Amino acid sequence: MGHVVSLPESPETKTKTGVRQSDIAFDTIHKAIVRCELMPGSIVTEVDLANQFNFGRAAARAAVDRLSLIGLLQPVRRQGYRVKPITLRDLNDLFQLREIVEVACVRLAAGRVDSADLHRLDRLCRADYQPGNKESEANFLQRNSDFHLSIAAATGNDRLVSVLKQTLMELERMFHFGLSLRDRGSEMHSEHKSIIDALAEGDAETAERVTVDQVRSSRAMVLDALLSSTSLLDVKIGVPHESQLA
Repeated sequence: MGHVVSLPESPETKTKTGVRQSDIAFDTIHKAIVRCELMPGSIVTEVDLANQFNFGRAAARAAVDRLSLIGLLQPVRRQGYRVKPITLRDLNDLFQLREIVEVACVRLAAGRVDSADLHRLDRLCRADYQPGNKESEANFLQRNSDFHLSIAAATGNDRLVSVLKQTLMELERMFHFGLSLRDRGSEMHSEHKSIIDALAEGDAETAERVTVDQVRSSRAMVLDALLSSTSLLDVKIGVPHESQLA
């Protein structure tokens, strides 16, 4: 009888539920990057990731390839991969875009949300979280996104909803980074209540003012976190002048 030859693991190997190991590896590592469990700017290797998350090398390699394609992992010669840093330029660009889009949303939604919408928004804005607890932060951020996307949906403009959704997704990693350092839950609850009141009264001016204040407060939270972790910064990017933030 001949010897049984063990074939090398394939990234296409499926679990008992029929899900490919490489897909599970991708989702797991992607989540760890977004939640800053793998810190921005840190160096990782396929072996590190396979061991840390208990995946085979082939599945980890396939996941790393996909994460490199979307820019969350950056190849570093003879070292492995760098987790995409969070830069001041990214922060400034994304929050500037968010402010433009959210102001448009609240101005269009003012006076157009019905009582069911307002009750739903009220429930969403009661969310809270425990700083440093990644699952708690993730749940809080999901409810926060739902709150803002509900306002966008009230405009009736699907393109605005799409742009805001993409922007919030790109900001999620920055939010995790900032929320882990201090609890902004009570501040955001107060801001959300003010937005709801303004929308109910059809007061577009107040809704815009509170929205701008909230976006800039969130930006300041993330900026403070970045400046307290200088190793994560792209040193070629300076802090934007105040005139650029208006």
